[in-house]
Amino acid sequence: MDAIWIGQNGQRAARRWAGLDLYLLVTTAVLVGFGIVVIWSAEGAGPLRLGSLAVRQALYALVGLPLLLGLTWLDYRYIKSLAWVIYAVSLFLLALVDFIGTNIGGSVRWIDIGPVSLQPSEPAKLGVLIALATLLADHWEEMHRFTWFVLSGVLVAIPMGLVYQQPDLGTAGVFAAIWLALILVSPVRKRYVFALLLASPAVALFAWRYVLHDYMRQRLLISFHPERDYFGAGFNIIQAQITIGTGGLLGNGLAGSMQSQLGLLRVRTTDFIFAHAMGMFGFVGALALIVAYGLLLWRLIHVAEVAADRFAHLLAIGVTVMIFFQAFVNMGMNVGIMPVTGLPLPFVSYGGSSLWTLFASLGIMQSILVHRRRIGFRAFG
Repeated sequence: MDAIWIGQNGQRAARRWAGLDLYLLVTTAVLVGFGIVVIWSAEGAGPLRLGSLAVRQALYALVGLPLLLGLTWLDYRYIKSLAWVIYAVSLFLLALVDFIGTNIGGSVRWIDIGPVSLQPSEPAKLGVLIALATLLADHWEEMHRFTWFVLSGVLVAIPMGLVYQQPDLGTAGVFAAIWLALILVSPVRKRYVFALLLASPAVALFAWRYVLHDYMRQRLLISFHPERDYFGAGFNIIQAQITIGTGGLLGNGLAGSMQSQLGLLRVRTTDFIFAHAMGMFGFVGALALIVAYGLLLWRLIHVAEVAADRFAHLLAIGVTVMIFFQAFVNMGMNVGIMPVTGLPLPFVSYGGSSLWTLFASLGIMQSILVHRRRIGFRAFG
């Protein structure tokens, strides 16, 4: 009897993990591995030590792996039941930054927890997405009403305001992108969205004059015309473009470009890691990286297509948009077509908070695949 019981449990466990997307896991591992190599190179490609950023990033990945697997094992519907608790904790941590946050480079975005610095705005992306997907799924038939359209906007606007104070315009933009994507696939009357888009130039002008700080306006202007402040705010943008240009077709090897070797390209392990990677591997390497992101996004879109209920469907769309938006903006600001906002390159830029949030997001995506077989019918049309 014991052997039969063990065999039955083994079969159930095998069936549970049968839906696991190996392509998603392998692509994630490739991106993380690529990031560790690029971070090691950006540090100088010297001997690896416990305190080096490449080793720390590898440790962050090892810590994040149980998080990914644990969320894969957990039924995603339990996460939905805790949506408002997760949202409240996200807001609490964002507000806590104002009181005990650490100032790094003029921005207060981090909370020191022993040897690790937590950036609450990173997990807040996932927390807000979970809450928004829950709101839309639970009130799907009512979303055509203007009241629910406004409530969905308020739900996202509160964390956006908290993040703006840090200041972090890039993450605020991620919140806005997630909200717009989910609203567009919901039953919200499209005239509300159209009216909002028509009003957006006036809103943008008001924000430019009365909301953005002077240094923010200057940074946005210099992003597109870095030569205006060659040795100041525009210096690193120019060096990034030079680094990309000198990478050529195949790059300069593991040592990277001369700009990196001389220390002219700054923050090359985070904001400008794409430029350093192109200096290492050239156009071919950049193309391979873009293909890897394309494969990742393709598998995430697949999760949205096979999701068994609206919450899972919306959550998968939100994660897809979050990763695409961050990758596009980061690469764009490196090549000079997007403003410098400080968004990390997903899975590649150095940082534990960003990596853990992405691992948690993919764990939930895998949970949607693994547990969808427990529902015998599609819950939405």
